[in-house]
Amino acid sequence: MTPKVLVVTGGMFSFEERSLVGAVRKQAAALRASSGGWLDIHLKVVALERVLAMRRFQASRAFARAPYRDAVARMFAEDPAEGVPELTEVLLCTLLEAEGLPFEVRTYSALHDDEADRARVLAECPVIFASTTLIRDLSELRALLAPLKRPDNRVVAGGALVSMLHHDWPGCPEVDVIAAGYGERLVPALAGWIRSDFETLEPPDGGALERRGGALILRSGVPQGRSLDHLPAPDWALAARVHGRGPFPLVSYESVRGCPYRCAFCNYPYLFDDAAFRLRSAEQIADDWARLVAGGASWISCLDSLFTVPRKRLEQLCARLLSDGTRVNWICYARADDLRDPALVRLLLEAGCRQVQIGVESGSQQQLDHMDKRCTVDQNARALANCRAEGLTSLVTLIVGFPGETAASLAETRAFLAETPPDFCFVTPFSAKYVGIPILEPAAKARFGLVTHDASASSFPPWRHATMDAVEAVDHVRDLNLWMMRERIALEGGIFYRGALGFRAEDRDALLDFQRDLLGASPWLGRLMAGVRGWTRGKVETERRALLG
Repeated sequence: MTPKVLVVTGGMFSFEERSLVGAVRKQAAALRASSGGWLDIHLKVVALERVLAMRRFQASRAFARAPYRDAVARMFAEDPAEGVPELTEVLLCTLLEAEGLPFEVRTYSALHDDEADRARVLAECPVIFASTTLIRDLSELRALLAPLKRPDNRVVAGGALVSMLHHDWPGCPEVDVIAAGYGERLVPALAGWIRSDFETLEPPDGGALERRGGALILRSGVPQGRSLDHLPAPDWALAARVHGRGPFPLVSYESVRGCPYRCAFCNYPYLFDDAAFRLRSAEQIADDWARLVAGGASWISCLDSLFTVPRKRLEQLCARLLSDGTRVNWICYARADDLRDPALVRLLLEAGCRQVQIGVESGSQQQLDHMDKRCTVDQNARALANCRAEGLTSLVTLIVGFPGETAASLAETRAFLAETPPDFCFVTPFSAKYVGIPILEPAAKARFGLVTHDASASSFPPWRHATMDAVEAVDHVRDLNLWMMRERIALEGGIFYRGALGFRAEDRDALLDFQRDLLGASPWLGRLMAGVRGWTRGKVETERRALLG
């Protein structure tokens, strides 16, 4: 009998969490396995404060009488992304189906919440394909895999985390095989290993097989040439059948691997054990999207590091979508310097683009230069102005605390946001957890006086540099978010993320009023969270002194 594979995706926490106790247990397990976990917990407390404030306000009499109640209801009325599986799951199912291997699918959260189901699927599936795409460090990986590992099963870990760590794999007793690189090249090799009763594992052509840190390291090698048109398309119809439902209204899509840019904070260019930028053609994308729309999709979420590069491909795709009459809403990541041309913004809208996610990162030109963003504050401003003028929803990210950050550069960021506000804004502190990123090279660390702690077993390792430390950065993140909400600058991404696809430009002012009013609506909750925040901050300070001196 052919062994059945259990495909497991997701991260430490998800929107489907059913048990608060279970979530706390997972966090505690990760903290025990972490080399420095209190900073991450402190950041979660800071974010939770705004989420709880919103929920408390929505249950109040003041909200029930508020003129913006209908606008809030419209935004959260329907989320096309709800219940949609990860692209990783869909691709693995597609590849396993092609190999003739039976499989089951679960998320980490579902397995941890339901002990009976976990026992059943583990008894039926002697091999686990564990995705690390949404897992941030080894402490989380160990906490999630510990309940799944058995003496007689095999755990294959693939995805972004292990692909970044495999060169210096420190070991993880729950992992038997690391699959690094392209899943399309790895799964056939793993299928042969499974069919051999786990006796023979041969790497793909151009790949490699090594043993390190107590695990087999299977590397995929890379495709010949820069085209990805030959890679199999994830089968979303198969995914719908696996989940026992009709077509998913929203599907995820990937048209590139890697990134042509080398921003100093980012690991996107190296996620597939491959430093090259490879992409599908406009013709292939148009054909794929036509099939997805025919299969019932009304939204396509492009997960590429950049969808607007190269521009010629983007223009060809938009032309094909319009000439073919492919009517679909889509969202993508975009470079601001591409969006500074209003004609391109109009073309995107005409072709169905509804939201662009832009890495603005800072309103300080000095900080953008430190990050090696290869763009200007003016380009960012023109891109946001064009999106607002044409009606294309903008969602931006900001990084607080990147080396060189000061009170003056943060003031520049506030001024930038006030002058050219986006629709949504995500503010995150600088993170030193991404192995191999340019800012962690010795010369870069020396330039900024950057001191870090080993990142492999910490989802938010402490750091300090000449002008700021990680604890101060979290404080600045909170202050910037509260200012943005109080001054009606932009919708805070953390609390509005699930409703972003339901955003209507005509509701923007009403939603900003709602966001402003939820601040301070529950004084007792504010006092409670201030106490919790102070306690976790104390833990962080103690941990920072122990780890960094």
